[in-house]
Amino acid sequence: MTEREIRVGIVGCGQIALRSHAPGFVRVPSVRIAAVMDPDAKRAEALRESVAPEAKVFTDYEAMLDSGLDAVSICTPNHLHCSMTLSALGRGLHVLCEKPIAGTLADADRMLAAATEAGRVLQINQSLRYHRLYATMAALVQQGRVGEVQHVRCIRAGSSPPNKGWSPGADWFVSKAAQGGLLLDIGIHMVDVIRWVAGDIVSVQGDVNARTPGMEVPDNVRALMRHADGATSVLELSWTFPAGASGFEIHGTKGKLQVVPGDPSLELTTFDEQGERVVSHPELIDDPADSYASFARAIHGEIESVTPGELGRDALAICQAIADSSEQGQRVALPTYCYQQTVGA
Repeated sequence: MTEREIRVGIVGCGQIALRSHAPGFVRVPSVRIAAVMDPDAKRAEALRESVAPEAKVFTDYEAMLDSGLDAVSICTPNHLHCSMTLSALGRGLHVLCEKPIAGTLADADRMLAAATEAGRVLQINQSLRYHRLYATMAALVQQGRVGEVQHVRCIRAGSSPPNKGWSPGADWFVSKAAQGGLLLDIGIHMVDVIRWVAGDIVSVQGDVNARTPGMEVPDNVRALMRHADGATSVLELSWTFPAGASGFEIHGTKGKLQVVPGDPSLELTTFDEQGERVVSHPELIDDPADSYASFARAIHGEIESVTPGELGRDALAICQAIADSSEQGQRVALPTYCYQQTVGA
């Protein structure tokens, strides 16, 4: 039996749509990109021509929603995620929303409630859950290759914000009104991965600030986190490091797993029966779950989404706790999660 075609509309035709969402959906046999929408008609037309020549072009979101779609892929600035998701769910459409799920926990909860009421899939594009490197890392931890996780170190730093490098001119990345900033740009990814490999986070000590003159959103983040099973983790993020920096290490009772910078590959350090140091480079998972295929399969009822709205809400809760801790100048307990995630699941 042939799967029913899913007609998807892509909302927002910037870099994330061009580099990820559009080519991602093109690879899924049961999906057809039926519409593209952007207030800038030229940008929408450019996306259509590059990946979906038969798609209709819209500059009005509500009109696109009424054009006969089954789902939308929301690739817009953060402050639009909630309202656009609610509009789509209200029309009975499934939603794949870029991270972060929203700018506030209250908005995230509104989105989750709307998805439940509509009986539709709400998936958040926490894309590192689908990345070969991080999926392999989580699998190795689940297999016990480093023993019990004791500590995680993560640093992600560059010399400029995304509106200078990733997407020149996309100034919403550094706009407070658009709910931009480093914490919800890169932090939302990394706290999710840290939680994936080290377990639920119960408290955080955060230090969040802006170092660039005139910057109205955080461009530097530090956080020390405590996990439910006793592990700790450190997160360091920056848009102001002249030479950049990147690293991820997992320290356990039986060894250490780390990302080899610039490769990317993994290095696993363990010890043999004689106590001799053994270094290996595990093969990466060949075919981890794909966000766009996962979304389609969830719509068809074949699987539960790998990154459902609840998971996106949990990542946002961690980021909010980091910001709150920094503002209060003290360690804070994490808000109640929507659900508990099993390490490595």
